[in-house]
Amino acid sequence: MLADGDALVHGDCTNAYTYGANWKNYYCCNQGGIHYHCTKHPEIELEIVSNEYGNAIYKCPRCGSDIEIENPHELKSKCLRMLNIPKFKGAKLIRLDDWYVPEIKEKKKTGSGYWIHTDVKTDKDGDTIIVVYVGHKDSKEKVQYFIKPEKCQLTSDHKDLDPAKILSKIEVQLKGRKIIQEYDEE
Repeated sequence: MLADGDALVHGDCTNAYTYGANWKNYYCCNQGGIHYHCTKHPEIELEIVSNEYGNAIYKCPRCGSDIEIENPHELKSKCLRMLNIPKFKGAKLIRLDDWYVPEIKEKKKTGSGYWIHTDVKTDKDGDTIIVVYVGHKDSKEKVQYFIKPEKCQLTSDHKDLDPAKILSKIEVQLKGRKIIQEYDEE
């Protein structure tokens, strides 16, 4: 990865230059490791149409959308600041609702009698799975929910605690869909 410095191979960088030193060719990213992607087509890297007078225009080769950026240096700086947040260090980037986000684990203690733990993973198809664990703070037993945004699914693990023992309702708002599961102990 050229974002970490010069390398002997260009890796997945699409805008690298080469220079020779110590009888070897080195690759370096022209964009400092920051490549912009279309929000409608996150797998498509934007092309630079023009970059002059402190403004830049990027274009998606698939949908043809133009994106004008008034200060590309400031945008690059903001991207680098986001990547430098300590909790994102070493995190794998995954796609979630057409945005690439770091895959992180988080445990939260609440003021109530419950605990919650979240984990973002990918399944065998490469789709996102958000795992939410909820339990009573005095017990190891838990409810385990699986939220699959790309597949618009909400499921729970039947081997764990019955969801009705902890929650009466869970609601997941996805892009274009709301999933609601209500539980009754009876």
